[in-house]
Amino acid sequence: MIHSLRGIALRILARNKSILSFSVISISLAVFLMITMSSFMANANRSIDLEVKQQYGDVDMLVGYTNEVDHDTSDQRIMDLMQSTGGVRQVSPVMLSQMFVNDLAAPVAVAGIENDALSMSRYHFTAYPGREELILNESLAEELQLRVGSRMKAEGKAYTVTEIIGDPVAAAGTTSDLLLMNREEVRQIKAAGAQHDAVSSYVMVQAADDTDLLVLSEQLQELEPGLTIEIAAENSTLKASLSVLGNYILVISVLIVMVISLLIISNFEGLLHKYRFQFAVLRSMGAQTEQLFKMVFIQCTVTNGLGVLCGLLISLLSYTYIIPWISGLFAFPLTDNRFDGGVAALVAVTSFIILEIFMLIPAYRSTKILPLKMLEMNQNTNFKGRKGRKTLGKVVMAACLFFILFGIAFSGTPSANAELSFLMGFLLFVWSVFTMVPVYLPGVLAKVSPVLKLLGGRVSYVAVKNLVPQVKKNTFVILTISLAMMIAVIGSSLLNTIQHNERNYVKKQYATDIQVVDRLENSSSINPEQLKQRISELEGIEEVSTVSRLSPAKQGQDGRIIDYALADLDALAAQRLLPEVSNVGNAVIVSNRYADEHALSIGDTIALSIYQEEDPENFKNAGTLTVAAITEPFQQADMYIDWSNSAFHTKFTVFGTAYVTPANENAALKQLQGIKGQFPTVDVSSYAQALENSSNMYTRVWSFFLSAIIVIMLSVTIGVFNSLINNIYSKRKEYAVLRAISVDKKGLVGIILTQVLLYLCIGMFVGVTLGIILLYAFRLIDPAPIHIHAAFVTSIMGIMLALAFTVFLPYARSLANKKIVSELNQNRA
Repeated sequence: MIHSLRGIALRILARNKSILSFSVISISLAVFLMITMSSFMANANRSIDLEVKQQYGDVDMLVGYTNEVDHDTSDQRIMDLMQSTGGVRQVSPVMLSQMFVNDLAAPVAVAGIENDALSMSRYHFTAYPGREELILNESLAEELQLRVGSRMKAEGKAYTVTEIIGDPVAAAGTTSDLLLMNREEVRQIKAAGAQHDAVSSYVMVQAADDTDLLVLSEQLQELEPGLTIEIAAENSTLKASLSVLGNYILVISVLIVMVISLLIISNFEGLLHKYRFQFAVLRSMGAQTEQLFKMVFIQCTVTNGLGVLCGLLISLLSYTYIIPWISGLFAFPLTDNRFDGGVAALVAVTSFIILEIFMLIPAYRSTKILPLKMLEMNQNTNFKGRKGRKTLGKVVMAACLFFILFGIAFSGTPSANAELSFLMGFLLFVWSVFTMVPVYLPGVLAKVSPVLKLLGGRVSYVAVKNLVPQVKKNTFVILTISLAMMIAVIGSSLLNTIQHNERNYVKKQYATDIQVVDRLENSSSINPEQLKQRISELEGIEEVSTVSRLSPAKQGQDGRIIDYALADLDALAAQRLLPEVSNVGNAVIVSNRYADEHALSIGDTIALSIYQEEDPENFKNAGTLTVAAITEPFQQADMYIDWSNSAFHTKFTVFGTAYVTPANENAALKQLQGIKGQFPTVDVSSYAQALENSSNMYTRVWSFFLSAIIVIMLSVTIGVFNSLINNIYSKRKEYAVLRAISVDKKGLVGIILTQVLLYLCIGMFVGVTLGIILLYAFRLIDPAPIHIHAAFVTSIMGIMLALAFTVFLPYARSLANKKIVSELNQNRA
């Protein structure tokens, strides 16, 4: 005999295995997906950091010099200069050379290192080699069949192998095989005139905390022009890709939890309806509202706890097999592949808390059960508080319109934060629709039932009339389907839109096959002419042009600000990016839009005033230019002026972009990587690489979205079908009455299928309609064209309808084949 509320709650839960099992499975799938993807993100970020750590250790940059430099004097001089720089914490010199070892025909790279922490972190050795000792990498040791303690010859002198390290990661100054030696020993061999060439030397630099490495590299080059600098940095493209993917995972995870919460609420609403008589009896026996609340909340908590624990356990057990598959799917190799317990625990606890908050809804609704009034209300086909719900829906809709109109009115005012106003309006719109759909749906069904009778016959009419009283009980079923379809429509269409817009953006950004930009942007100190000359010296480069950042200006008495750029007009004309003009020194090329606005034609003169740093409020007259051409710009500039016109140089007209036309793109890209030593802040990229990166990013995000949609739709389908089956089962006595009156077996199957399809179609219609409305409403924030992924949405709807037929057709037939007498004698649930 059960004497406690906890015992009653658990007993009821145990007797409803279908509700319990479905809820646990749904939560487990959601938690499993979120933990797996969050752990993948954590491992991916760690892998990037680990790769940099493996390659560079604690070194932030490598500062080198060429063979022409006298290393003995310049090493110390440069180190002294860098030590005096505020952003440098520690430096360590390295002398690179090549030596012949044992009987190898080709020389092996040798690094002469100092005995300090930077050298140990960079090359990953544990003990500093003495004058007659050396360290070699694993591959070279295997090739020479050496082990620790073996003797080997380098430049004819015998040395003892004191340590064997892992193969070095490819980096500046390193090759596949490497010997580590005492730096003084390498210096002595060089001084003795051994038959080897000292290829280069460099200094390893560890910057102080919070130091901008790009700015530091600029400072070092100012101290000593001609330095080559390599900055230790992770793959920026992968890092940016992971950042986008991480934000997307966060948003989708929140939506998954919301959908699962609605499903579980729907299940417990069904449970409350099923046990409404028992709860009423408990109230009549003296049970308090707090006790009923506690009893239902215990059931919710146990269900959530089991689901979260199962999801956590599945993630832990399957992690070894799932993560490599995800890594391959996302085309992202992982060097750190461990299960992140901290991330998993955080996701599990957060999911549990959010689910528990949602579970307050069924727990609170259980307190509304009264001994007699509740029994009467459960038989009532109308909503309790229908007028209040209608009023709430209208108030929320009015608030939605207010926020949207506010956003439209103040869209040009940055301080008004119109985007936030639009988002608030969109959320209120969804809330309003979800509030009013269950209120108006019974009336709509009642009005369309005569039409359905004409189209589908008496069976359809009976099905709809029988469905109207069930709308209240199955509100969450309809809303869950709607929310899932809304997520599918918005998510797939936004990704489809982003893919189209990204391709167009990349195409506009890359006027030539290769671009070279400065990562310092408006703070660039690169000399455009020097960079152009350096690139032109490379083999396979056909044309190079440079363009500055945009700078503000005013024309005549016109108070509007326009943007101009300094550019190499002759080179741009050779690349067919701008029209060819004569007398570039006094020429200006204007955009079609600007020419139309100011009624300009070729040969007209323009008086321009430019920004002056001394008095930013006033623009000084820089001179008069002649319109040499009118064209469609390849940038966002209103006009282009040649670099040679010094009157238009301002602090804004620093180097921006170099446009490179190569004979062979791949070969040119490899050669252009070499200019980073002289210009460490530049970034080299190509149109093909940008398209590939964009495609990879789309594949990663789409793969996760597809995984999330599968989990959502699977949970929704199972949950909705489970709720509908329970609902049909609870109405089997009514179906038996219909059969006893006039409905045959085939008609009963038609009634059940019609009701199921109506639930699904109503939910899908509301969700798809809401999704499309919100997609086009987003254009208030971003006016870019919307590309709805109709094929994906149609596939989702088709699969759900096909599954409905597969599940409910045999179920309806089994009910239709039962004996009418036995069904009429069934005890009412």
